[in-house]
Formats: sequence, C-alpha cells, structure tokens
Amino acid sequence: MEVKKGKVEHIVHSSKGNAVLLVVVNSMGPYWHYSIVEETVIYALMHFGMPFRILDLAKERITADTLKNCAAVILAQNLVGGDLSLEESSMIVEAVKEPGIGFVSFDNDIRINRAPLIEMFGFERINPHPYATDTIRISKNGHYITEMQSEGEFHTFDRMLTCISAEIWGEDTIPLAEGILGREQLIRTRHVTPYSAFEPINHPLLFITGHGRGRAVQFTINPRVWRKGYYGHARGIDDLFWRSIIWAVKKPFVANMIPPFISMSMEDCSGRLDFKYVDVCNRYGLKPMPSLFTRLVPQRLMPVIASQIEGNKAEYSTHALDYHNLLFGAYGRGPYTKEEYDGIFEQEDIFWNKIGHRPSPVNRPHLGEWYTESLPYLKERGRIFFSPALQPGVLKLDQNYNEGSWPYDLPTCCYDHLPDDNDFYVFAGGLERGMEDFFTGTTPILRESETLDIGKAATNCSMHMTHGLRSGFFGIARFHEQKFTVVSLDQWDEILKNVMIKISGWEKKPAMLSEIAWYLKNREGTYIKETDFSEKRLNVMLEGDTSGLSVSVFRNEEGHVTREFLKPEENSLEVGC
Repeated sequence: MEVKKGKVEHIVHSSKGNAVLLVVVNSMGPYWHYSIVEETVIYALMHFGMPFRILDLAKERITADTLKNCAAVILAQNLVGGDLSLEESSMIVEAVKEPGIGFVSFDNDIRINRAPLIEMFGFERINPHPYATDTIRISKNGHYITEMQSEGEFHTFDRMLTCISAEIWGEDTIPLAEGILGREQLIRTRHVTPYSAFEPINHPLLFITGHGRGRAVQFTINPRVWRKGYYGHARGIDDLFWRSIIWAVKKPFVANMIPPFISMSMEDCSGRLDFKYVDVCNRYGLKPMPSLFTRLVPQRLMPVIASQIEGNKAEYSTHALDYHNLLFGAYGRGPYTKEEYDGIFEQEDIFWNKIGHRPSPVNRPHLGEWYTESLPYLKERGRIFFSPALQPGVLKLDQNYNEGSWPYDLPTCCYDHLPDDNDFYVFAGGLERGMEDFFTGTTPILRESETLDIGKAATNCSMHMTHGLRSGFFGIARFHEQKFTVVSLDQWDEILKNVMIKISGWEKKPAMLSEIAWYLKNREGTYIKETDFSEKRLNVMLEGDTSGLSVSVFRNEEGHVTREFLKPEENSLEVGC
C-alpha cells in the first residue's frame, strides 16, 4: 500500500451565519503586518475551533448589515484600526452598545484609531512614543480572562516588543495585565524612540470595558508577541488570547474547542512499588500510562498489568526493551537492520502475549529518538500515535525544538499527521524540552534536593497539567518511575492530593492518553460551518465527522462566563438562548 507523505494541509474554512467572529484585515496594508496574520491570529482561531470569516478592507468595507451578522469584531492586524473610517469606527462602537456584539483588538497602535474606538475605552493622554518591554505581568486574576493565571505572574519574551501607553482610561475600563518598564527596558526604549521619556513603572497593556450591552478588549502590545521568534503561542499566555474573545463575544457562542483533558504518564517503568502508584492515581480520577522497559518487568507483575488494563485503570505502552536497548532504533547510531527490527518486535510481541493485552496505541520513545524504519512494524500492530511529537530519523542532538507540527509549528503543543507517513498521528501538550519531568529538582536523586520536597513536586505537577489547558490543548504530567526509589506511596498520595487542591477550580476531564489521541485525530478537519441566532435559538451546523465530539457552548450567566459541553447530533446542534 502506498504511504502518504508530507505535511498535511490545514484549510482555512469560512463560517456562515450571524453568530461568528468577523476578522478584520487589510491585504493592502504594510506587507509585514498583513503577512503574519495567519500565524498569529487565524491559526489560533482554527485551533480553538471558533467560527469566523475574514473581512479584507482592501476588498470590502464594514457596513451596518455586516455588523448585524457577527457576534464579535476582531481587529487581527496591526494598524488596521487606523484603516477604518470614522463612520466604520462609529458603527462598530454602536454595534457593541446595541445589539451587544463583542470587540477585540490585537492591533496595538491605538494612537491612530478614530475617536469612537478611543472614547469607548476612555483613553486619554496616549503617549506618542512607543515603549519597549520583554515582560508581561498579570495584575489581576479575579477576572474571567486572567483567572487561569496567578496574580502577579510574569512571562518573559525572547526579545523586546513595542507597546503603546495609554496614561488615562475610563472609569469602567479595567487593566488586566501590564508591561514592565524597568532599567533594561528603558535603555532599549530610549534607543528605539529617542527624545522620549518614560517613568520606570508598569504600563497596562490589556484593557477591558463594557459598553452598553456589549464588551470590548484592547491589547496595546504589538501582535508580534504571538510569533514564535518573540514569544509565540502555547507558551503561557494563550488563555489571554482565547478568553478575551470568549469574554467579549455575544453569547451564546459555540466553539469546537478541545475539551480540557488531563492525563499522566510515567517513563522508564519496570514495576517499582509493584505498580501500586497507579491505584493512587485512580484515587484522584487519573488513568495514567506507564511506559515499560519490557525486559525488566518481573513475571510476577504481569498479572498486575493485565488487571489494571482490564479494569480500565491504566494503559501500558512499550518505552524500550531496557534503558540501553531501544525499540525504535539504536540510540545515537541510527535505525536497526531489518533483521534486528524483526527480532526486537518478535520479543515485544512475546511480552504482550504474556500480558494477554495489546499495548496502548500511543508510543513514547525512550531517550527521544526514533526512526522511520520502525513505522511499518508499528502500523501492523495498530500503534499509530506518538506523544511527544519528535522528529523521526534525526539524532537527538540534531533535533530542532523550534520546528514541529500544527497549529504553531511546535513539538510541545501540537497535533498533526506525521509527515513521514500520514497514517500516523503526533500530539503533545507539554512544556519545552528539558522540563518534561515534574519531579526534577524535588528529590534527593542526583542531589537535586536534600529531601523530598512534596510542595514543590505538587506545584510542578499542577503547572504541567495546567500549561496545556491554558493553551487550549490538554494537560499532561510526566515523570520517570525511578523517582519511586525515594517517593513512598503515602508521599505520592500526598503529592496528588495537593495537586488536586491546586487545580480544583479548573475545568478538567481526566482521560487516558489514547482517548485524547483518538479525539484529536477524529476532530481533524471538523469545523463549525454555520451558526445563526433565530427565534431565541442558536442553530449550529458542523462539517466533518462529529461522532464522539463535544462542542463548547459559552454563556453569560449572572455576570460569569459558563461553558457547557454538548454533543452534536447528525452534525447539528440547537442551543437555547
């Protein structure tokens, strides 16, 4: 059978109806502003499953009828606010007031906006000079947009970005985040904008306001913050992106988002504590995936593995034969010969026949190295998923962790077909390379800590789980089973108890990794085709395979944004308003 190879194209679909986002761009604007819209805004909207259509000011102008047929206006390109006429700006502000559509501007240059957009936020004394910052600080976390963040939390970019400073804002306008303007930032600011003088303080860069029946959001940091070379998506502030839209948009609003799955996996497993750590995970609703060194698992523990699989308590995979002998190729050397692969997979089949069950379809290669020559053996056995999403055929030292998969070309938070064979699917929802094990720095192993630091381990674990949720992927906590040489079952219970307390206020759906994998693969190519308000009902039509999907329905209820997960029937959904 012919193998399909290459990057799979992800098509930008336009949605119809009056309950979609209107994404405003200008293809005749400066090239380096318009050219980044896809990677900064469009791909993110596709990832979050939000229905939208694009309005290009170079081809079409905003009218009152246009605004009646959308749930929110998104200014997706820098300087596009200045491209709007006074009349268009006034119409947007009136539509926010009544009938209450949302407004979100990622266009940070409020200096050139028309008066209605400026007055909606009550901005005064807008500094004519931009300032530079490489740090964003969350100033409030009691709001829907920032409640996934910790108050006072900092995020540092890879390079400086310009921001516009509004020094006075309206009584009903609230700043939620701010840019740091300290000594280093002032030095850069004075270099890029000579003759300007800024007070070394924190300047707000994310504003929200209510206007009539509607809501509005204004970012005053350059939208290049969403590019990989600056900070990029899926590194810690994507919740500000998607929650700004969800908070502002006219509701009910429907999005085909990934449900907030959480899961856990252990690597280098041979059966420490007789796999009883799985039972502790189950106590807190988690169904983990231990990845095995198959040669090191004692015969007496094989029934334990079988029982946990049969009881739907855990799924198991092959990590490697042992620490030095990989399943997928020779570490640091390259692929095995055909004879070597034949022998290794025969050994692996014997192991799983003894267990009496097939391993998980999710592969987690030991030492982060694997080779395409192993793919036919895996496909024959139905093991078509890889997580994390590494680069097959490339030695570990040569792998580029700035290159990856859809939607943001990352290996850390992604889901996509494997370019080497499109029948395989890769997915990940974790932190950057080198931060995979949440026990790092918390145990006496390698003298990373003098004693076991239960509090720090719990904090790290909760951070791992919530990182993917912030970015709209899934939460995954990973560690190595060797840690159970210094962590007792009682201590493990204490750690997980603390983790669950820390994430108690988060939306979460515990799931096995294979369940997450199949959900992501089945969601591929499915989008909201049309969504309309009609007679106090929101009618939604989806395109693609919706079997097994749960669509997010957002509402405003008693001042709070709520979410309900509904399953479409025959690609359609009716939601009461």
